[in-house]
Amino acid sequence: MQAIPESSWAIVVSTACNTFESILAPITETTGGIGRLIRAKFDHMIDVEKVLAVEAVASADCKAKRATKNPQFPRPNIFIQVLEHASQETDAGIRELWSNLLAQEMVDHSAHPEFGRILTRMTSDDARVLAEIAGRRPTSLSAAFSEAMRRAFAATPLGIVLASRDPRTFNHFHLKNLGLIYHEDGFWDLTTIGRAFIKAVSDPELTVDVPAEH
Repeated sequence: MQAIPESSWAIVVSTACNTFESILAPITETTGGIGRLIRAKFDHMIDVEKVLAVEAVASADCKAKRATKNPQFPRPNIFIQVLEHASQETDAGIRELWSNLLAQEMVDHSAHPEFGRILTRMTSDDARVLAEIAGRRPTSLSAAFSEAMRRAFAATPLGIVLASRDPRTFNHFHLKNLGLIYHEDGFWDLTTIGRAFIKAVSDPELTVDVPAEH
């Protein structure tokens, strides 16, 4: 973004603001005060935060529309959570997972605020380790998450890097502390929370038809 000429940057920011207004309009019409609260939070962001936030929100809107004919406007608390964190996330891959979380919310209002709180404590390396653990037991859900990860990190400078084969890294124990994985009989596996989380941060176009895992 630093390489963009000032005149072009002004156009980028203006376009982002207009896009945000068009997406926000439905909630403003139906909730009044909440819509004004969201707009106020957006208005107080610096320009680069506005661009990052709208990039995530607009992407979520497109994903939700591809996944369902009748996307719903997200609940305000989820929308605000994604808006605030995506606007400050410098990792493009993690920002894409925020977009997926919002898109899932727009499909079926399934995004629990706790999923967002977990995501704020994760790095790209954590996400890669989680994807590797999920992939050890191939299911439609783990396949959807792996594809979502591939898409999320394909545009990053390093792309997807294989997670460490060491099963006792800090990332493993951090994910355990987050309640996403557990260790038993020498192997790591997903918890119920972990399975719900990876569905929540996967592109809904990939997961909308995935049955619940047991």
